[in-house]
Amino acid sequence: MSVTARLRAALVLGWLTTLPHRLNRRIRIQPGLLGNGRLRIRGPGRVMIEKDVNAWSHAEANRLVTTTSEAVIQIGPQARLNGCTLIAAERIEVGAGCVLGSCEVRDDDAYPARLSQGPAGPRPVILEENVWVGGQVFIAPGVRVGRNSVVGMHAAVFEDVPPDVIVAGNPARIVRRFEAGPDSASAKRG
Repeated sequence: MSVTARLRAALVLGWLTTLPHRLNRRIRIQPGLLGNGRLRIRGPGRVMIEKDVNAWSHAEANRLVTTTSEAVIQIGPQARLNGCTLIAAERIEVGAGCVLGSCEVRDDDAYPARLSQGPAGPRPVILEENVWVGGQVFIAPGVRVGRNSVVGMHAAVFEDVPPDVIVAGNPARIVRRFEAGPDSASAKRG
């Protein structure tokens, strides 16, 4: 099967497997969604998936869960979801071009003993453009991850991450900074 035929099949599968979600007024899915039936959307809030999102997941399903009617999950254009769990009581934003592995992102504390810093209750989580999040990562309520940053596997992120850095560990700490300038995104690949 050619690459073009496989892409066409993934687009059709992405459309067909999300048909029940497309009929729901609180869910907006823009054209170009690639999928394989492993996208689960639940809850009373709103979910917005922008153009050309790739939600093709191999092992774990992608789960987008809203826990209140005011909650919003927004997935930016050309984002890649591969087994992530996003649970929003208020707001979670995933920027354009982000890549999310099998991570868990919450905007509200899920446990009686609070894991994160700051005030109680939901606090929005923002992943700016071109953020890469590895597998088995936890991102706590109120965290903003700056554009072009990478969160390494198994990291636990409790504080904001500046742009153009790699963070790793539990709690996550900066382990490398990318060079500033127009080529900073290419520094990740090199």
